[in-house]
Amino acid sequence: MRIVTRPVYIPRQLRDTIESAANHRYYSRSPMPQSHVSIHCPHCGLHTAVSPAPLCVYELARYDMKVTPLPDLPSPPMYSQAGVRWWMGKCNACQRPILVAEDGIWILPPPQPGPVDNAIPEPMKSDLQEAKSCLAVSAWNASVVMARRALQTAAIELGAPKGMKLWEQIKHLADNHLITAPQKDWCDAARWVGNHGAHDTEPDVKGGVIAITNVDKVDAEDTIKLVELLFQTLYVAGNTAKEQLSKRGKLKP
Repeated sequence: MRIVTRPVYIPRQLRDTIESAANHRYYSRSPMPQSHVSIHCPHCGLHTAVSPAPLCVYELARYDMKVTPLPDLPSPPMYSQAGVRWWMGKCNACQRPILVAEDGIWILPPPQPGPVDNAIPEPMKSDLQEAKSCLAVSAWNASVVMARRALQTAAIELGAPKGMKLWEQIKHLADNHLITAPQKDWCDAARWVGNHGAHDTEPDVKGGVIAITNVDKVDAEDTIKLVELLFQTLYVAGNTAKEQLSKRGKLKP
């Protein structure tokens, strides 16, 4: 039996529609921003660069599929809205699509947060990872609360009594030289922002004194940086130093 196949275009008007869109006022033929966009992919989680996605029309036959590039269109085509140019990119690892504004000022879906160093022990590692996950989806209050939780768990792990409030635990660590004076400032800053993420009032402010109690993106980013830097110095750098001293027979018992 002879099988006859005939290409079927879905739909034929699609090509004309896309070609005419290139001349629409919302599309830009200006060059794509050349800045390097590197993220943790929202799909596969790998750290990779975002490359421009080629624009093609898919022509389907009964038993095969042919991809036809559109060389007369900018690659990638850019949609300009309110002075911001958006372009379609793709993850270099998994090849799935990512929508990018300019050189990465906005990215959709939001990139995954970077991983937490495996040298940081549990449960601090999981708490900090959750704080970074909240930051990635713009949950500022939740991110600083989780960062504060990671901080308090670390304080107890370092030897602070469980029954104390966090400010007392931080003071205990500093008084017993378990953290340095700069590290105490990092802890106090993260503690205050974490408090403001959990409560919308400031009980210690006297009447007439203005205090900032809201938490925005910068506050959340700074808080996570402080806690992660603290953990890097306490756990990661400490383990690295011990490994190097041990290799050379200089590690004190």
